[in-house]
Amino acid sequence: MKKTFLLIMLFSFPFYTVNAAKTPKTKQIKLSILAPEGTTWMKIMHQFNAELKKETKETIEFKIYAGGVSGDEVDVIRKMKIGQIHAGGFTGVGLGQIVPAIRVLELPFIFKTYDEVDAVTSHLKTYFEKEFEKKGFVFLGWAEAGFVNIYANKPVTTVQDLKSIKIWAWEGDVLVKALADAYGVVPVPLAITDVLTSLQTGLIDSFYAPPLGAIALQWFTKVKYMTNPVMANATGAMIMTQQMFSKLSPEEQKILKRVSEKYSKTIIQATRKDNNDSYAVLSKQGIKFVEAPEQEVKKLQETSLKVQKALTGKLYSQDLLNKVLKQIEAYRSKQKPKPPVKPSPKPKKPVTPTPPEA
Repeated sequence: MKKTFLLIMLFSFPFYTVNAAKTPKTKQIKLSILAPEGTTWMKIMHQFNAELKKETKETIEFKIYAGGVSGDEVDVIRKMKIGQIHAGGFTGVGLGQIVPAIRVLELPFIFKTYDEVDAVTSHLKTYFEKEFEKKGFVFLGWAEAGFVNIYANKPVTTVQDLKSIKIWAWEGDVLVKALADAYGVVPVPLAITDVLTSLQTGLIDSFYAPPLGAIALQWFTKVKYMTNPVMANATGAMIMTQQMFSKLSPEEQKILKRVSEKYSKTIIQATRKDNNDSYAVLSKQGIKFVEAPEQEVKKLQETSLKVQKALTGKLYSQDLLNKVLKQIEAYRSKQKPKPPVKPSPKPKKPVTPTPPEA
């Protein structure tokens, strides 16, 4: 009897040892992002995921759905609300589906430099964290797509030129609709996932995008010209549902927020560098840069004030708009004059982003 007992204990010991040492089940956070594999954004997201797994001893990881496979941003927000997707990296369009006021950061011609963008976003971070929390989301960190230019198959240097092109407008984007109305443009509303096909078929012949985005999504291959100056800065952020966040332990929540903040800054820095370098790539690929005359730029800027007014009380409050404008003014008053963001077609060391498969 003793012998039998000893044999049972002997063979049972490894089993119990293995189970005691087994790694806890990994909590998988389903994350959607429009950026395709191979882009700056996705390379950093993979680094982000690797560090998150390491810091949490593999109790948390992202399952990333890249390249719009989960649908347009509006589709992804809907899926987050019903629990199919837990987190995402979004542009202002997607974020605005939850907190419309965040679109105040994408008004035309309010920013001239990235430093101004940083001054405002850092000042308003706590405000927007609370606004997303009210809607059941956790704000994990800022991101951005960058300063936006217009691309077309013919030179666009005047307001009249704008009226003669078939330009894409993100379907359901209230801000772009207000811009189109103010400038007298009749855009073609489409989901972002339909833009490339529509450029190929001729349904549209122009679009707006940051240079890195134009390359990453291969839209630049279907146009010939890019217009300067930049129109606005396309903001972004990473958010997560409160429902999924609450399933994490307090320590896991702390780690996720800390690592998110770190890679938020990494994404912004890398995006800005690659956006600047992307102008050289576009130039090398045959895109011609055209400059809007000063008087036309002035017209655009004056009209943009009408857009600010039209959206006040609809997307954002007058108080929030005042805070943004005052923060920019306060920042500028303390700084030495800096040149506005402008394409630099010949950087010293251009970095060519890897475009996705057609």
